[in-house]
Amino acid sequence: MKQTRTSKKLKRDGFEWNYRLVKLIHPYKSKDGNFTCVSSVKVHLKNKSDTIYDTVDQFEKEVGSKVKETIKEVKEPVLLREIINLHNINGIKSMNQIRTMVKEIKSGNDILSPSGLPNIKLVKTVQSEWILFDGHHSFLSYMIAGRTYLHEIPHLVIEDENCHVNNKEILIFFGTHSKKLNDSNWRKYVINWQAPKERQLCKREQNNMGELLDSINVFYKFCARAR
Repeated sequence: MKQTRTSKKLKRDGFEWNYRLVKLIHPYKSKDGNFTCVSSVKVHLKNKSDTIYDTVDQFEKEVGSKVKETIKEVKEPVLLREIINLHNINGIKSMNQIRTMVKEIKSGNDILSPSGLPNIKLVKTVQSEWILFDGHHSFLSYMIAGRTYLHEIPHLVIEDENCHVNNKEILIFFGTHSKKLNDSNWRKYVINWQAPKERQLCKREQNNMGELLDSINVFYKFCARAR
């Protein structure tokens, strides 16, 4: 008797789902308005414990497969300044790196990883808050170079089947310190991987990327003058 294989969904936090969606998004130049080039890939979960980082790793391994690109109009532009940061200013390790990236962007180049994928990675919460969980240096560099909206920079977006991620999934961004947090108070904290372990989890000082940019702006200008 022939058996039919079915896709088994994983149940977590009250939802049943078996994949995350990774969107590779690049600006698309058009005289008719704001557009992006979007490639969407379903990354199937092997275990219910698979984190957002696991999904990114799996995506990077599978991205060589044929991916269909779609041109989409941006109907609701997202301000870069309003996106939530996960580092305070003391978590930004290299102003020199930012200065070099700004020169690259102003020369017409994008800031990408060695694999050719964007360094900038984001998720959206159930409350429709955008969170930058990787690529703070690249993100700040684009802002300093004059970019204003998210559709103007290359980036990756990771989503669940419901087009967002839940608060418990966000805790993975704090590493082992996530045990000290819960799915409602994480917004009060940021992480600084450059600090000794006992001081890596910090109270939030800058509430978004705009405030973070304002905090480093004086220092960045000082670095540029001192060069």
